[in-house]
Amino acid sequence: LRLPLDTGDNIDMAMVDYLDQIFLDGADMDDATRLYTAWCWKNQTFGRNGHIRLSRVSRALQGWKKLSPTTTRAPMPWIFAALIATQMVQDGDLIGGLALITMFLCYLRPGEAMRLKDADLVRPTPQCSFWALNLHPSSRGESSKLLLSDESLMLDSSDLLSLGTFLDRQRVGEADQPLFKSQYPNVKKSFEKAQEKCGLKNVKYVMYQARHGGPSHDRRHKLRSLVEVKQRGRWVGDSSLRRYEAHARVQQEEGKEILQVQLLVAAAARSLDTMFRAASLLHPAAALPPL
Repeated sequence: LRLPLDTGDNIDMAMVDYLDQIFLDGADMDDATRLYTAWCWKNQTFGRNGHIRLSRVSRALQGWKKLSPTTTRAPMPWIFAALIATQMVQDGDLIGGLALITMFLCYLRPGEAMRLKDADLVRPTPQCSFWALNLHPSSRGESSKLLLSDESLMLDSSDLLSLGTFLDRQRVGEADQPLFKSQYPNVKKSFEKAQEKCGLKNVKYVMYQARHGGPSHDRRHKLRSLVEVKQRGRWVGDSSLRRYEAHARVQQEEGKEILQVQLLVAAAARSLDTMFRAASLLHPAAALPPL
């Protein structure tokens, strides 16, 4: 549905619809604020200094701030991500579990992960033994927040080297089909339900925190250098990287749960490969329900 932009009221409604979409995609509030500020700067008749008020947008931004304060999100520890993903699979959501782990290991925003197509998963070659993801392909006219296209990510994380194989088993042979054959609201709901079932008493996460957890995990265990983490996360400035890479906070998050829980979730992380291997054989792409 394309709303007309001929009146201030229609512009107000169209911008609120867009803010709803990027909120569900896991965007930061800074993205929403920049959109509003840029529009008012470009169109001087709007906003605080103009005579046309975008009242719905103002209320939407206030609601966003209450639901998602602008403080830096804590990184989701790998062991908690693995436990939640395992529970999602046990609940019958293999696609959601794979999506969560892909977000974590590839530092992806939820919206980026859910926009991937089957064609964006690139097979290994004799020159490179790892699967890869091609983000924001120029062939579809896509670009990132920084207006970059064809960004490459190797699926080379030692925590789950078989991730590319598991993703490949969910493809249906049509290049334009979503790689994760579900809708983001459904995956989000599955994530929240699984997190409740896991019995984590003192921590609670949103899916976007997987993007914070991945770089923190890799630096904490010295799996990648700071330069490699910055390149994988596609951060231009060091200040942006510092907001996402906080491996000391990972230990704080883990320490919020009692030792018995920590041991349980660590076991889930170690058995992730076996769990996905069994689930992907039981639930091939052809057997998945339609979107």
